[in-house]
Amino acid sequence: MKYLTKEWYELCQKTSFHLGLEEEKQAETFSQQFFQQLYNTELNNWLNLQEEVASLMKNNETVNTNDNIEYEPFNRDIAIEQFHEGFIYNQELLKKELPETILKQIADIRVFTLNKATRTVINAVAKFCEDNERSVTATSENYRRYLEEASDTLDKEIIGNFGFHDCTITKSVQKDMSLTLLLDNSGGFTNIDEVTFKNFKIIKQEGSLEDSWWLYEEVYKVNDEYEFHVLFHNNKMGLTDFIISAEYVSFKESC
Repeated sequence: MKYLTKEWYELCQKTSFHLGLEEEKQAETFSQQFFQQLYNTELNNWLNLQEEVASLMKNNETVNTNDNIEYEPFNRDIAIEQFHEGFIYNQELLKKELPETILKQIADIRVFTLNKATRTVINAVAKFCEDNERSVTATSENYRRYLEEASDTLDKEIIGNFGFHDCTITKSVQKDMSLTLLLDNSGGFTNIDEVTFKNFKIIKQEGSLEDSWWLYEEVYKVNDEYEFHVLFHNNKMGLTDFIISAEYVSFKESC
């Protein structure tokens, strides 16, 4: 990838930490009492919401008796554990992703994780996220501009079809000089479920293609052949790059 790189994608994940933050004067200092009070309040709000959703699902199941949807009754203990696990996950994520200069301004990361912060911290986090957003947008715009400039040399059908964001590769099949990727497009924005690279050459491959989640792609023309760059997410390896060249690429839509 030349534009939509791993670093670019990781920056995309750092553009919204400021959303939902609420100013709270008590966040200025560390207080176990305030944290516990805040945690219990947020936990109770979560439990009430989950119980309400479960009730709606139960009523819906009663009305739609012919639907094969299994109803999960509300379980308070499980919901409490889910809330705690989510809280710990978000706390560790914030510790990892926020810069040290901001973390040092936060009196209690637990309180911040529950979306309460001082005005100074909120402003700092907002600036951090907005700067990242501008950088992400600028890079995306640069790639869009490249596509416009290269439009005369690229097949419009290929450019229009080669976009499989949020699809998953279920299988890869090599036959002679063709490589076919079978896609689960249920989470994507395309009806295409097969893409075949003809007279291909794999330039770079990190990890297995199968079960990889398709994030972003780039298309180039190099020495009269197409060069396709793809950014995947693989559960075992995280973000992975895949680059393949081919004389041509064909697509097959779902029936």
